[in-house]
Amino acid sequence: MGELVSTLIKLKDDLAILTPPELTGHKDMLKRDVSKAIGGAKMTWLDNKYVAVSEKEFQKIIDWDWTDNKKYVAEKYDCDNFAFSFKARVDRKFHINTVGLVIDYDGGHAYNIIIFSNGTSKIFEPQSDSWPKKGSGMYIFNRSNVEIII
Repeated sequence: MGELVSTLIKLKDDLAILTPPELTGHKDMLKRDVSKAIGGAKMTWLDNKYVAVSEKEFQKIIDWDWTDNKKYVAEKYDCDNFAFSFKARVDRKFHINTVGLVIDYDGGHAYNIIIFSNGTSKIFEPQSDSWPKKGSGMYIFNRSNVEIII
């Protein structure tokens, strides 16, 4: 009986990752707040009101999310699909709509930009759960040659 209980406890602990983290400190934002955090680019607005959390709180989402574990399949499930999936999952599970899809024409790549409750933003690579530096590699982020859907 002790072995069964131990196994069930381990299984419960292993399955805890399936439970989304609880977030606090949601902050309502307006379009102008989001636009200011991004710093000007061609934007397609999907909402009139936005909700953000701190970078620390957002990291909990990233640690929980499994988008980075999806298999890359060229022209079927590639960079734009990863970025769309991550954006949709965050909005659906956490009601946080300050994740933008970035189409970077100079870099030939799609990724995300995340706006935090303090009014700052960072670009995010959903394929690797990383925070690339703007202007490096495929993350050119030339504001005159990107489109952001947010």
